[in-house]
Amino acid sequence: MRIHFIGIGGMGLSALAMYFKSLGNDVSGSDVSSGLMVKKLMDHGVNVKIGHAHVDKSIDLIVKSSAVSNNDPEILQASELGIPVIDRMTFFAKYIKPFVGITGTDGKSSTTHMTAWIALKNRMDPILLCGAISRDLEDTNFRMGKGGIVAEVDESDPKMGRVRSEIACLTNLRYDHLERYGNDPKNQLRTIKEFLNNAHRTVVPDNFDFDASITFGKSGTLAFEKLNSTFSEQVFEVKYKGEKQIVHLPVPGSHQIYNALAAIGSGISMGISLKNCADALSDYPGLRRRLETLYFNKNVVVIDDYAHTPDEVYAAIRAVKPYFKKVTAIFEPHRYTRFVREYKKFAISLSEVDKIFVTDIFGAFEAGNANSNLLVEELKNLNTNAEFAKMKEIPTKLLKAPKSEAYLFMGAGEITNAAHEFAEKLEELKW
Repeated sequence: MRIHFIGIGGMGLSALAMYFKSLGNDVSGSDVSSGLMVKKLMDHGVNVKIGHAHVDKSIDLIVKSSAVSNNDPEILQASELGIPVIDRMTFFAKYIKPFVGITGTDGKSSTTHMTAWIALKNRMDPILLCGAISRDLEDTNFRMGKGGIVAEVDESDPKMGRVRSEIACLTNLRYDHLERYGNDPKNQLRTIKEFLNNAHRTVVPDNFDFDASITFGKSGTLAFEKLNSTFSEQVFEVKYKGEKQIVHLPVPGSHQIYNALAAIGSGISMGISLKNCADALSDYPGLRRRLETLYFNKNVVVIDDYAHTPDEVYAAIRAVKPYFKKVTAIFEPHRYTRFVREYKKFAISLSEVDKIFVTDIFGAFEAGNANSNLLVEELKNLNTNAEFAKMKEIPTKLLKAPKSEAYLFMGAGEITNAAHEFAEKLEELKW
């Protein structure tokens, strides 16, 4: 089959494109800009056009990112030629049958990768389809194996309810992306439960109302107790059916304990023992942009994180602040609809840092006219030292500002480029 992906450089489509290329299909794609994933795709043998590609009648199917409008020139060409066009989640639900499907508002990528890591360390040779880049596996979001598929399932798309997994895992549910669910939380809840009901075995948080095979949390069938942890390692005890195991998880952030619990629950559902699940996580490599340390010496650390919801921002700050005397945060709001709906919650989450720079809103595929200064003013009302800064000004402003011990960059758009640029400057200056 010849498949053409529009928006192929995105995390969701790039993994699918590499998977279907590995299966022997003729795969091509286009994207508006080049980047790391486009390079990985080309290395994988996928033909990628930057800009609009020419669509010819030899293509059997076009799969488009949700960021691509129906007025896209390639979509219009396909329509004229009678080539079927479907969106990413429709394609996913039709062609991907995960052994383990993992969804949720927060922690999907980390839990997906941890679950695949547990399977890999226990000789199950999984296929990985992830929404983030692994720090192993040649810095990509895909792994081809001979075993079952461990896949991240995007809860932002209502069509995810059609996905049928052998094992379905829910990391958590806070109502986000409601604009895609008719602004009704009940619609999103109904879709999540549809996804869970499609599976034979299920893993959910202990506070989620669902009759699951395994529940995880303080009072779940898979319970835990936090032990001594440091900035870079979480140590906790897990308990399941009378058995206890100590887990040494070598990543920052106590919130990762819950992701690990969800992954362990998925591992147990795959038939792996509690001990082997716990042991597998002892050398878990982590993901890019999940409290990733870009620069570190005895005086300063630069951290890059994907946090872009109020709870994710709060978790990232709580993972960093206890270990450093002074923390400067640099935050890029993501999507206009979320910003307008949640900017006051963002202010509360961000108010614990010593200094905060807020950049322009990254719209993703949305249009809007909201202004980041709404958040800056709200932060000032909370007596937080906050100011607006354009993205290109960030590295220079940070070098001129009073020095911090930790610089925490957060956002799901272009902020990572500023984080890497700042880290490179510190390396040059030997701060």
